[in-house]
Amino acid sequence: MSEAQAAAGGNSAGTGENTTIFILEGEDGSSYKCQFLDRFELDGNDYAVLLKVAEGEEDEEELDEDEQPLVIMRVNESESQTVFQVIESEEEFNKVVAFVEEMVEAESGDMGDDEE
Repeated sequence: MSEAQAAAGGNSAGTGENTTIFILEGEDGSSYKCQFLDRFELDGNDYAVLLKVAEGEEDEEELDEDEQPLVIMRVNESESQTVFQVIESEEEFNKVVAFVEEMVEAESGDMGDDEE
């Protein structure tokens, strides 16, 4: 996906929770709806973790086949716009993925502690 402007809207998506949906445009010109999951800072850069959202039956099948429906992008704020950018550097991307995996493991560990 190329650099994308975010079109955000609050949706309840039938869950009763307020979710934020962004529409990202890929390099091929196709649009993807993504739900905002988390935002974090690492090494002076802001990043967002997004989840691809299926829009119809065709999209659901495509997402089922997709190994990683999560999208991690660099976030830049300019005036009143949020701009998502692809992480071009493989080194930076691997560092960010490792950080997200650590966050997930830590969160999973915290939930397991509650059960004891």
